[in-house]
Amino acid sequence: QDFKEFTFAFKLQFRNLDTFIHPDYLNRNDLHYIKRFQETKLNIEDFKKIIQKIREKNHLVVITAFDNDSISTLKNIDYDFLKIASCSFNDWPLLEDAISVKKPIILSTAGANISTVDQVVAFMLHRKKDFALLHCVAEYPTNDISNFNMNRIDLFKKRYSSIRVGYSTHELPDQEMIINAAVSKGADIFEKHIALPTKKYSSNLYSSSPDQTKNWLKIAYDAFKICGENNQSILKNKNEQ
Repeated sequence: QDFKEFTFAFKLQFRNLDTFIHPDYLNRNDLHYIKRFQETKLNIEDFKKIIQKIREKNHLVVITAFDNDSISTLKNIDYDFLKIASCSFNDWPLLEDAISVKKPIILSTAGANISTVDQVVAFMLHRKKDFALLHCVAEYPTNDISNFNMNRIDLFKKRYSSIRVGYSTHELPDQEMIINAAVSKGADIFEKHIALPTKKYSSNLYSSSPDQTKNWLKIAYDAFKICGENNQSILKNKNEQ
């Protein structure tokens, strides 16, 4: 199955590590994220080569900017959507720069109370930005199914009826029912972590292999078919009639 019904994008993460990491911590190999960021550092030309390959496959490009310097860098980059990560959701200096970018914005909401979401939504609407919200659980991986809180999607769709709502996944790859729930709640943008392990880098617990991802897509596709069209006023199943 080629999943032509879906539009695919690859997400790249931009950080100016020279200023993003405090100077006192630059060489701290005992801190997981700093070690990972330093070991996987790319320059602008590396990113451009990756984007060129993405474009050759006719896919879209999403870029998460974690700092203001990165948003400035994006002026010379070919991409389609700007992503704001959950940890930056109410980083107001970053958001002020983000709204100056003439790209649609996708914002992850993990950890944000509804009052904070209200503030960010009002901020975006007031500036007439094209944006979407992603329900997200910032527990990597999310092991306990009671922590997925999919009713937040309902809350967002009712509270912000004009805004698209999606779901950013961090469940274990074998937790197949989660995508069913997200689709059933009305999410229509999905962020999925995929890994190709190498001798140097292993995959993390919440990233799927290509085969697991294909199965995940099949489940999502079937979930959309099960839910059917939105706002059905006429029943089309002649057997049912």
